[in-house]
Amino acid sequence: MLPVKMGKGWREMWYLLLCEPCGLSQVKTVASGPTVGKISESVWLTCHISGVAITDSNYAWDWIRQTPGKELQHLVMQYPFTGLQHIAASFQSRVNSSADPSRNQLWLQLLSPAAADTATYFCSMRDLEKGTVLETQAAPGQNWKEGL
Repeated sequence: MLPVKMGKGWREMWYLLLCEPCGLSQVKTVASGPTVGKISESVWLTCHISGVAITDSNYAWDWIRQTPGKELQHLVMQYPFTGLQHIAASFQSRVNSSADPSRNQLWLQLLSPAAADTATYFCSMRDLEKGTVLETQAAPGQNWKEGL
């Protein structure tokens, strides 16, 4: 296990697991989206999940980002099985998130992104019983940065 502190103000220490032996090795998260965007133009990121239904009540889904040289920041935790979500206070006016159970997908919308939003964005699966992140994926399309 590799401990990863999620950012200032978060109460938990999280653990990223390479989960080959735990029976969830067939669960995959693949995130995609644009690599470069314009300041103030909304950006959509998509997380495609396979191997488990996003409505499975054992799991929640997170959007996390890492800006260059800084700690990981937690943006959103989604509970598609209830339709609820928690957006971190510092991002409440800056992001939207949604889930589509029929497609087994999650979306994150960056509203009017700024240069400070240049980061690698991750979607991850959280085991609610253990409080651990079981699968985290950053795809090439997630390294969003401000462009022309």
